[in-house]
Amino acid sequence: MTEPAKTGDKLLVFLSHASEDKPRVRKLCKRLRDDGFDPWLDEERLLPGQDCSLEIGQAMRASQAILLCFSKLSTAKEGYVQREYKKAQEYQLEKPEGTIFVIPVRLDDCEVPFSIRELQYVDYPDSYARLVKALNIRAEKVNAAKGEPKPEKKTNPAPRARTPEKISAGPVYNIGTINVGRDLIQGDQTNYITNITNIQSPAEFVTALEQVQAQLAELKKGQLTSAQARNLEVVETRVAEAAAEAQKPQPLGERVKATLSEAKETLELLSGSLGAATTLGTTLGGLVMMAAKIFGG
Repeated sequence: MTEPAKTGDKLLVFLSHASEDKPRVRKLCKRLRDDGFDPWLDEERLLPGQDCSLEIGQAMRASQAILLCFSKLSTAKEGYVQREYKKAQEYQLEKPEGTIFVIPVRLDDCEVPFSIRELQYVDYPDSYARLVKALNIRAEKVNAAKGEPKPEKKTNPAPRARTPEKISAGPVYNIGTINVGRDLIQGDQTNYITNITNIQSPAEFVTALEQVQAQLAELKKGQLTSAQARNLEVVETRVAEAAAEAQKPQPLGERVKATLSEAKETLELLSGSLGAATTLGTTLGGLVMMAAKIFGG
């Protein structure tokens, strides 16, 4: 009997696999769900008419753990599954050192690809209990991070004005406010100012990022789907990382730009279903260009 998942939000676990291994991965998916996790399996989550590549990429980015399921068939296969493996490794590099995130899972007595051998693999089904233990550790870290108090803002929050005249009284790089609720989910947002050309210093750049964070917080108060909420969390994380880098004594401009670019790309995935994401994505695109001016690189 395996140890059940710890209390708290269910850990979203992406199951990367080759189609030939689907029968075994289905069983793994069911066991994970029974043990309190939230496994993401393409045949269960993808809907008719959806762009498979887009939805899978979005799910991988939003996941809190990725299981790379290997077999003798998949390790020899060319194509999309290999791109999934490589993308998972890129996401692992974004995590703090020592984070359990990508877990190689051997479905048979296969050779784990050389590029992933620095990560300890687990055999399924023989060592399923060890897999659950690792996922529980990851879930505890994720839930603990969600419960950490956020540091107090050093600047005033974004203006709450709802008329262009009141908003324009502040700095040019203030990005305004948005309506939260049903209208916003339908794509109706108001009172954004995206002209950020007057940013002249790292401090002003950080202020603009903090105001983006405030807008994201407002956006999350709306009636979102679980996928929308997870992707907004990804964007929040990237913006926070960019702000942290920008506040360093010697910030790396390339890192600020790359992190904000990822946030913008994630928002673009939401633009079709969440209208306000389009405007925030435009703002982040402007900040990416501004980062080169302020920090170089």
